[in-house]
Amino acid sequence: MPDPPPRPAQTPRAAGAVHEPPVGGAAEVAARVPEALIQDAWVRGLFDARALRTTDGEVVRVIDRGRLNRDSGPDVAGARVEIGGLVWAGDVEIHRTSAEWESHGHDADPAYRRVVLHVVLAADRRTGTLRRSDGSALPELVLLPHLDRSLRSLLRAFYVEPREAPHCAARWPDVDAGVVRAWVRALGVQRLRERTRALGRAYGHRPDLDRLLVARVFRALGYAANADAMEELARRFALSAPPESEVEVRDRLLALSGLDAPDLFDAGGAAAGVEPALGGAAMRPEAWRRGGRPANAPRTRIVQAAALLGRGGLLRDEPVARLAEALGRGLDGALDLVRPAPAARGPRLGADRARTVWVDAVLPVLLLDAEQRESPAAEDAVAQALDALPAASDRVARRFRDAGFRPGGALESQGLHQLARAYCDEGRCARCAVGLALYPGLAGGVEG
Repeated sequence: MPDPPPRPAQTPRAAGAVHEPPVGGAAEVAARVPEALIQDAWVRGLFDARALRTTDGEVVRVIDRGRLNRDSGPDVAGARVEIGGLVWAGDVEIHRTSAEWESHGHDADPAYRRVVLHVVLAADRRTGTLRRSDGSALPELVLLPHLDRSLRSLLRAFYVEPREAPHCAARWPDVDAGVVRAWVRALGVQRLRERTRALGRAYGHRPDLDRLLVARVFRALGYAANADAMEELARRFALSAPPESEVEVRDRLLALSGLDAPDLFDAGGAAAGVEPALGGAAMRPEAWRRGGRPANAPRTRIVQAAALLGRGGLLRDEPVARLAEALGRGLDGALDLVRPAPAARGPRLGADRARTVWVDAVLPVLLLDAEQRESPAAEDAVAQALDALPAASDRVARRFRDAGFRPGGALESQGLHQLARAYCDEGRCARCAVGLALYPGLAGGVEG
């Protein structure tokens, strides 16, 4: 990709853009904003697109904002943007500030070479200096000056107001309930298999299912705020090293994380008696999102991860085989394997988060394992486990309450996510069983 000549970083204010003056520095304010909110603002187009420019002054015209990527990799896929008169097709990565591109390790990750635009809420000292892993310059856009509403109203909408129900929500009762539920369930299976295919691509780069499971479990432990950081922490931890006690693993993970824990770290910022280099270079502290509920604090999640990685822990010795065997004996006992009580100081992983770990990490990896072993029985066991897990009550589920649909289990919850992401938000009514039942005329104009 072309490397544009350096120009002074700019954050032009779009005409008609609305936002309140930040209290303190813009980067400080941005650090308190959920990344998912910025992603939402980009994908939904909640900004004035008439005067967009990169931080080095190139005119930006958004042709297609793309779609959110719910799995690993760049945040938005399938985008098309014109920068300085050239049209680029690829991915968009979204962060609060520019420094997060490097703190998350994207500057050294080949998976992010297709990023054509880095969208940040606010500029910081790293703005306008970023590079991809191949050394090419990364175009950046600062979104805050172009928002079409205040951050306060965006935050309220994000946290308080339910997302819009599908456009056809009022007519869902007109569709046979069996048709709707069968469609949502089919989409739940589709979502599970899409996740498994994405894992299969990652497995092709590094064929180690156990290592892949460790990364996915860490990612699930991080929630949306620290998913990337936890996955990067797993990547840096040396599983090949001799097994250590849970406390030793905890200290090494904390050292690798770069977090400053006064009760574990000396004044120099390294854990007492622990050398981060034994497991890889330490991460930058700014890679971590602070605040939120205490149960989701990075150190809490790291302590819980250590309980899984210490000597004798689930993730230390053939975890995929152990979990597959446990699932064969029954879901209830298998669920508890991912939530051992930490020997180190810290709370046990909650039952709800344990179920999320199974849905987002364990089951997709077990399905990939079953496919590789060509075991239809094992594949069925994975699907049955997803169906048996309770439904999640999240923002996506609330979108469909107005339509009168309440998921009966995690399979149907996942189906609603797939319906919202791949059909409703994309306007693919002609590909949706509910849309076709309501508007049969769409069948003649199905897109290819």
